[in-house]
Amino acid sequence: MLWLKKLNFMETAKLEMELMKALDAGEDLDVKLKDQQRLAEQTKDAEQVWKLEVWQKMLVRIRKMESMLNQPNDPES
Repeated sequence: MLWLKKLNFMETAKLEMELMKALDAGEDLDVKLKDQQRLAEQTKDAEQVWKLEVWQKMLVRIRKMESMLNQPNDPES
C-alpha cells in the first residue's frame, strides 16, 4: 500500500508539513533527520524510509528558502 501513498500528493504534503511545523517550533532539523534515519535503518520499515526521503528533499528546499531570505537586500553590497 506504500506505493499508493507515494503517488498521493496529500500524503507527501503531510510529511513535508510535519517538517515545516518542526522548523516553526524551532526544532533542529538536522537532528530530526538523523533521528529519522536511525529509525529507518533500525526498523527497515519502507514507510520510515520513504518519510526520510521526503524529509531529505524538503530540507534541501527549506535550506534554499532560508538562504534566499538571509541574503542582503542591497544588490550593490
